[in-house]
Amino acid sequence: MGNNGTAGEYKAPWKIIILRYDTDYIASPNFRPLTSAAAIDAAEHPGLHILQIISNGPNPYEIETGNLLICPTVSNHA
Repeated sequence: MGNNGTAGEYKAPWKIIILRYDTDYIASPNFRPLTSAAAIDAAEHPGLHILQIISNGPNPYEIETGNLLICPTVSNHA
């Protein structure tokens, strides 16, 4: 379907990872949702307090669920 069909960077399967916003950040008038993988990576800085620490794993801001989401590409003509 190419880039015009929104499949330009599409890759499956997706690994499901849980992240949680810091409650003080959500209540802040400066709250802005994270909208990209790069923004999530930047928010995982301890001094920013955008994401809540939720695990003791290698990345304390993420919980890997162990689940995969398989999303096949479907033509808009299907």
